Amino acid sequence: MNVKLIIISILLAVSFINPFVERLEFESPVLYMLSHYALIASGSLLGYTLLRSAWYNLVLGILPIIFWHLPVPFSLGASFIQFRILLEISIFLGGFLLGSALLSVAQWVKVTLFALYMIGDTVLSILFVIASPLYSNRNGVSPYPPDSLPLAGISMIVVMNLILAGVIYISFKTLLEGKL
Repeated sequence: MNVKLIIISILLAVSFINPFVERLEFESPVLYMLSHYALIASGSLLGYTLLRSAWYNLVLGILPIIFWHLPVPFSLGASFIQFRILLEISIFLGGFLLGSALLSVAQWVKVTLFALYMIGDTVLSILFVIASPLYSNRNGVSPYPPDSLPLAGISMIVVMNLILAGVIYISFKTLLEGKL
């Protein structure tokens, strides 16, 4: 058991699931999106560390993550604490299932899923950068004004690039150690 990964997982979750940050997420789409990254990463690290499961758990884990990034569910989670609680629990558990199934799938599946994640997040970040009414208060549910979305889109691009850099670093390190 990797205690370091468990500690990182707990720190990521606690950093965003606390009354102070939760309150700010109703006003800041940047914090709201960063909390999604943190909770999915937290769940994935914990699932990877604590459990080994079948490939289909990867699919089950991805479903709530995709669901909560569609315009209406996204806006409901951004607007109402009851939906936010459902969102946070389900994307954390989705990350947990995803992480627990990573060792049960082939490398090409991991690469494909990573590429699909990058494509999906790029599309969402572009929608934010152009201040799409689908995700703003113009949809009648979201608390976020259109002019608050571009910074969230830019922050997503930054996070995606950091994740990409991490994946490249780990891949090269693994390749050089002869484990790939």
